[in-house]
Amino acid sequence: MSDIGYNDNVVVGDRTFHIQTATNKSKGVVRCEVFEKGRLITTRELKYERRKKKQAEASEDHIHSFVKDVHVATVDELKFLFKVAQRINKAPSTSSLIKLGLLFLKHNLIADAVRTFKKVLQIEPASDRAMILLASTYIKMNRNDAAIELLERVVKSGYSYADVYNKMGLAYLNKKNYSRALNSFQEALRINPSYGEAQYNAAIAYLQSLSRKESGSFLPPPSIRVERAKQLLQKVALQNKSFKAMLAKEVEQLLDRKEFRQAVQLLHSQRDRLFPMDTTGLISTSFYLKFMYDGVRLTEKEIKQYEQELKEAIEQKPDYADLWNSLGIVHLIQCRNLFLQALNEFDHALEINPAYEKARKNKKLVENDGKEFLILLRAILK
Repeated sequence: MSDIGYNDNVVVGDRTFHIQTATNKSKGVVRCEVFEKGRLITTRELKYERRKKKQAEASEDHIHSFVKDVHVATVDELKFLFKVAQRINKAPSTSSLIKLGLLFLKHNLIADAVRTFKKVLQIEPASDRAMILLASTYIKMNRNDAAIELLERVVKSGYSYADVYNKMGLAYLNKKNYSRALNSFQEALRINPSYGEAQYNAAIAYLQSLSRKESGSFLPPPSIRVERAKQLLQKVALQNKSFKAMLAKEVEQLLDRKEFRQAVQLLHSQRDRLFPMDTTGLISTSFYLKFMYDGVRLTEKEIKQYEQELKEAIEQKPDYADLWNSLGIVHLIQCRNLFLQALNEFDHALEINPAYEKARKNKKLVENDGKEFLILLRAILK
């Protein structure tokens, strides 16, 4: 079976994105890439089911359909994102802008995310959420001083959470200010001792300071830094199965051989894979924007898909309150759609028998309740 592929250009205003989706049959994956002006923006790989040779024909049809679905979904999502952005910008609200910025970040559209989070701060200058997200985006751009300034403002406002200090530590680590980076990571771990990403980042800071032969009164002796890095990575291995299975042994061997630079390179290269952006919350973010700004086109199939995605996310994170809240909203929307379906059915009854008083009365009740239901949903989502 030869590889299957699709290519499309998506034009949004004066911008053109190129999307290509293809199988890699040797790996059993579908790879979808998005480019702008020849620059790769995002990549994602999805495994597909490989069947036995006697099912080859059915298998090829199945894979062809899967590749097409992935490609079309990516094209549609990109078009939807910019259509919604246009609508939000006509009447911006901080809630909608933050959700839009998160989706821009998900798609690695960094400049769009920066503009969006800045817009939130123009409307609400003291928004901790917007400052944290803008700082995260600046760190991706290596604009570390700007990120630190924002995060310090957040801390001064009283919003002292572990993730804020972890991000601050990353900005200082990028600046190679190891003592301040370590202070930030240690503060994150004081607030949340089991914060795996902060443990991982602190280990990198210790080892990177060794690979660059940094010294000074603010840093412990080299032998202590190695030992602390090992202890931190052991804690990471207890929580992160992927790290334990794929990296822990190799990193340990590099440290035993005092090959600190190679250990740091390996840890850096795997950080985003081991601690990816939490996209479970983006299921409800995407659904919110779809309903609020494109609700007329929200099909029953799409609602069912969101419901299924939320249920799967809840299986992985049953204590994530936002997912349960979002699932409740999906079910309310399904109820509202059943109201509208009932309205059509009463109309059909009246077409058959215009004198059917019971159907006329039911239609009237549904019309009134349907309007109130929509008002209720919009109030909940705002």
